Amino acid sequence: MKVRSVKDIEKALLAKGFEKASSKQNSHHSYYYFIHNGRRSDIYTYLSHGAKSNEYGSSLMNMIKKQLKFSDSKIAERFLDCPFKEHQYIDMLKEAGELD
Repeated sequence: MKVRSVKDIEKALLAKGFEKASSKQNSHHSYYYFIHNGRRSDIYTYLSHGAKSNEYGSSLMNMIKKQLKFSDSKIAERFLDCPFKEHQYIDMLKEAGELD
């Protein structure tokens, strides 16, 4: 997966039904949970906002891909680039048995 800025990842997550959870005090991580039918699901990822983490390389992007339940990197890329809409994400998760 291609290199992405933390801000771009966050923007895509928030646009697709994820909610930023308040992080623990003095934490450099922000957690993002997928909200489905008004409830927090078990699907989440977290991003580091430390000084050295302005961009995520391919290995971290692959970890995020797995946390977001994508099996295909191309589909994950489309999700983060925004052509892949929230309803498509929900359909994919249901088909994979990740959501009811």
